Amino acid sequence: MAREDYFLFVHVNKDASRISSDTIPISEAYILAYLQRHGFHGRILVDCRDRPLSASRFEGILREKRPLALGFSAYQENMRDIRMWARFAKMVSPGIKVILGGPQATFMPGEALLHMPEVDLLCRGEGETVMLELARCLAGGGGELARVPGLCMLSGERPLETGPLEGVDELDDYPSPYLSGAIELEEKEQAMLFTSRGCPFRCLFCYTPGASGRKIRFHSLERVLEEMSFLKGAGLRRFWFADPNFSYSRQRLEGLLEAIAREVPGISFWCQTRYDLVDRALLRLLKRAGAHTVAYGLESADPGVLGVVDKRLDPGRLSEVIAMTQEAGLNVELFTLFGLPGETYAKAMKTLDFVRRNRVAVRGNSISQQLHLFFGTPLERDPGGHGIRPLGWTRPGYLSVCRDFETASMSRHEIRQVSYIWYMNRQEFFDDVEQGRNLFQRANFVCRHWKELSCRPEARYLMARIYLELEEFEAAFEQVEAMKDLFPAHPLTRKILSRVPPVFKVVHRKAASMSATMISPSMPPMAA
Repeated sequence: MAREDYFLFVHVNKDASRISSDTIPISEAYILAYLQRHGFHGRILVDCRDRPLSASRFEGILREKRPLALGFSAYQENMRDIRMWARFAKMVSPGIKVILGGPQATFMPGEALLHMPEVDLLCRGEGETVMLELARCLAGGGGELARVPGLCMLSGERPLETGPLEGVDELDDYPSPYLSGAIELEEKEQAMLFTSRGCPFRCLFCYTPGASGRKIRFHSLERVLEEMSFLKGAGLRRFWFADPNFSYSRQRLEGLLEAIAREVPGISFWCQTRYDLVDRALLRLLKRAGAHTVAYGLESADPGVLGVVDKRLDPGRLSEVIAMTQEAGLNVELFTLFGLPGETYAKAMKTLDFVRRNRVAVRGNSISQQLHLFFGTPLERDPGGHGIRPLGWTRPGYLSVCRDFETASMSRHEIRQVSYIWYMNRQEFFDDVEQGRNLFQRANFVCRHWKELSCRPEARYLMARIYLELEEFEAAFEQVEAMKDLFPAHPLTRKILSRVPPVFKVVHRKAASMSATMISPSMPPMAA
């Protein structure tokens, strides 16, 4: 028999480790803390890369606690694992209600429930308020779910939407997921914090404005500082402000930074802010409060592409802000996307060249990713109207098109080529080659994709460095000569010319099997 007050959540993130802040179940913890305030009980289990949830542990908790409902925060990438755990839960506890919330479920078509029979409900509103109403219904003896607002369920073979349910007006009405003890901090090195929710802007590639009704709500500064003080007392001194509009109000931001510097000294944090808000005074204040990295939204360095996606940005002004930020002693990250409507291969490379020209390391949030057509974004609702052609693949209703598309201006092959080029430009890729690590692994990637990469000076430079490290001087010489012919004025050409030995010698030795993996018909072979 199920307990009438217990709710279980599973946070699934197989891409991150236990110590990462990405595995902090912040959304589920907000919900659990709200349920606890209203007399319910529950727990959050984490299933991550280096600490996978075991079936035996999950089964034991299901049998011991007999929860009324099982909740998941759903994303495109964790749907397969969610379905697995939901099916398992139904086998152990057939009467349990499974509900999906989060970005993937908010705008997921109701017909998707026909493709995942182990899921009972989709959350259409703010998770805290919807789950509280669901909890009251289930705890009251399993009342009629169709009367609970904010849900989607099946009625026969057709989806039934129960209508909207608004969240609270004052964000502080939701208890803190940290102060309530809903989040376990064991092994964590950094905490994720939200000081606000929502976004009032209209970027076509983002789902947040639609989910928030283009409204933004704030936690009080007192609440944010109380959480930070608590976390610092628990040994955490690094923070990640994850709200999409951390700097929406300049006055509020300055007040928050002044208070952090005064009341929570000795911490450091990452944040994102609007570049058009930044000046030297604000950068000094960010540095004094403990900021180590500031992220800015770029998306594309091409003004025409920015106009297509309704991103109002001046790349020239952003360059000035990046330089100011770096001069203030802060690291810079840039959010970029490729495969945007109206973007050609050349325009995509313009964005990468902008990042490198402004001395922004391609790591963290600067690694770029292909545009994702997530449920609820204007681009996903009308891809054809924006020149996007989804690939003709069959997919279940609970998965969006995501990256399976080409555009009127970029073929599928060109989009894949851009992804290879960005990957090759990652800081860790260059660091490995410069420091003589993982040379065959890095060379193998470049050689496997030589057709797509040979047009870029980075590919020639990296292969020349690898050949030099392996004392394959003849092959290195050919790559250097190609750089001089193809990219005579490029900084990497000047860099490699400053590092090659004055005399190339050909080293004769038997070809090793590792060397063979580096030979490509369209590449200069290694000297044998």
